[in-house]
Amino acid sequence: MKKITSVLLTLYIIIVGKAYAEPWYEEDDFEWQLSVGAFYVNTKLPKLIGAKHEFSSLSPLIDAKIQYKQFYLNTHSGDFFGGSDLGYQLIQEENWGLDAIFGNYQIPFSDKGYYSNEETPVDTLKTIKQRKVDQSLGLAYYRTVGDFLAVAELVYDVFGDSKGWVFHIEATRNFELRNWDLWLNFGANYYSQNFNNYFYGVSPSEVNDYLYGFTAGDGATVFVQTQVNYPIAQDWVYSAGASVLIGSGGVKSSPLVDSNYARVFFTGVKYVF
Repeated sequence: MKKITSVLLTLYIIIVGKAYAEPWYEEDDFEWQLSVGAFYVNTKLPKLIGAKHEFSSLSPLIDAKIQYKQFYLNTHSGDFFGGSDLGYQLIQEENWGLDAIFGNYQIPFSDKGYYSNEETPVDTLKTIKQRKVDQSLGLAYYRTVGDFLAVAELVYDVFGDSKGWVFHIEATRNFELRNWDLWLNFGANYYSQNFNNYFYGVSPSEVNDYLYGFTAGDGATVFVQTQVNYPIAQDWVYSAGASVLIGSGGVKSSPLVDSNYARVFFTGVKYVF
């Protein structure tokens, strides 16, 4: 899930308003944690031919854990994709569990490049169709392994256009170093041929002077992410993080991209509710 800010703000208004009105939910079944901050974010995405791929801005970032009975919404600002998961707990044991999940596993783009508000298409991409974000549904199996939480996810792009699947694995650990809180996460993604070809293949109708016909095979990425938090005042926390992702050679072989590397840096302050 990518665009969840309005949902979170709505839930926050409901939570704050419960002192003045009877809430619609059962309070004993509702749990939440929320922090909102202002951050400087610098992002470099896999380089689309001829298009801008590095972005810097001041942006709001949200960390949230919202759960009602077995349903939950988790977001983490240190996650490469701005990370959010919408899920439902199917099985929950002491050291392991199984969830049904919904999320996104690839960054969309169009003939205007990434995140572009330009009205004019990029010359090198003007013939391509829009690659819409996947809307993948599947299962997540998680268990504790020593001090790490390990997760394996298998999802299918049920509501998107790729008709492909993704296998995702990751391990996460939190460290406490004096007053510093360190979050470390690393893992890998495996994309099926249909999924990878939807984003990086070039159909005959998309061929132009810069792009030749190309059928992408399956693909993979590896990533590592980290975030540190330090309390600077009551309810205020300094936060900084970085993410690095490297794709397989099959992605770089596509005429659409000149690199298979991406990274994000951010730093700022947030208020913890």
